[in-house]
Amino acid sequence: MATIVKNCCTPLFLDFLKHQVCKSRKWNFNYPMGKPFEDKHAKIDIIQGDTVHDDFLSGVSMSLLMLIHEKAKQQNIDVPLNLLFCGVSMKDKHREDNIHTDHEKDELKDTPIIKVLGILNSDWNHETDGGGFEHGNDTHELEAGDFIVFDPRIKHRAEDIKSDKKRIAIDWTLQNG
Repeated sequence: MATIVKNCCTPLFLDFLKHQVCKSRKWNFNYPMGKPFEDKHAKIDIIQGDTVHDDFLSGVSMSLLMLIHEKAKQQNIDVPLNLLFCGVSMKDKHREDNIHTDHEKDELKDTPIIKVLGILNSDWNHETDGGGFEHGNDTHELEAGDFIVFDPRIKHRAEDIKSDKKRIAIDWTLQNG
């Protein structure tokens, strides 16, 4: 089951973080792993385990996670803070997202985890821009400032993007328990 934590931060906070990641020189095309280059999308690895790839983005992204954690607590949703990974991805209408699961065959395969994901575009409109989030048999529409908490071992994907905008999303993998 996936749960949306609503109104976690202001549009200004989203714009600030989006601006910082858009000017980053740390974008890569490593994901999804094992797929041909044509099927990959741009991503920034901010934190991987004990490795911090960008000190500034790490601090800002952890500040956002704290805001989400606090808002989730007010809504009786558990968002743990034991961070395993944080990254930012960029997708557009020219690449269909693949339905997939995460961490079933890697070093986290036996670790209880959840993911938190949200769109950094403060002007994103799911009706005109698309890019909702499919999890299992459900589609979730995220508004600016909303973050979805979900089990990454259930099949999921970003819905198709309809507009010419680049959708910038941040996600955290958190140990759950």
